[in-house]
Amino acid sequence: MIEVKRYSENPDKYWSLIEKFRQQTFKEGNQSLSYEKYDPDNNNIETWLSFQDDKLISISAAENSHYTNDPNIAVRVCRYHILKKFRHTHCGLIMAEHQIKWAREKGFKILYITHDINNKAINNLYQRKKLMTDKSFKQFITGEWYTKLKLEKSFLFKTGGMLQYIYSIRLEDDYDWQPQSDYIIKKEHDGQII
Repeated sequence: MIEVKRYSENPDKYWSLIEKFRQQTFKEGNQSLSYEKYDPDNNNIETWLSFQDDKLISISAAENSHYTNDPNIAVRVCRYHILKKFRHTHCGLIMAEHQIKWAREKGFKILYITHDINNKAINNLYQRKKLMTDKSFKQFITGEWYTKLKLEKSFLFKTGGMLQYIYSIRLEDDYDWQPQSDYIIKKEHDGQII
């Protein structure tokens, strides 16, 4: 069973676990939790931790969206990493439901993620063109994350040299999100940019 906790509930207990986890991610070749990119004590970030049998197996953060110049409206889910050994647990889908509930309670109107346009497997999954082959995946496709996550087809996200798709959930169903910043590239697309 997966248990999801928020870092802010007990930072003294979770800080050392995050540090140990961070080192494991580096060994797996992932730099998304590098010290330059991620600080769990940053006031503009909320961190979620997934545990299986009391072992920390994944981390995800949500940050007020300074990238889109609307930090009181949009929250960006980022820094997600799951240890390779536990990828079959689909704990990201479980964690996402907690993040949606939290974002709504905090008054955000948009929850979004960005993902490299070159990662076809993940983008096909997010665009529902592919299902995971693991049979246990089916129990997680009824949640709000999976059913409401939509590809933004009018703009893209670019940071550094990486062009990314934006996927969002409207926390207020009729909200018309029009982010404006140097990170947003206005471009009509169908999620199949080559």
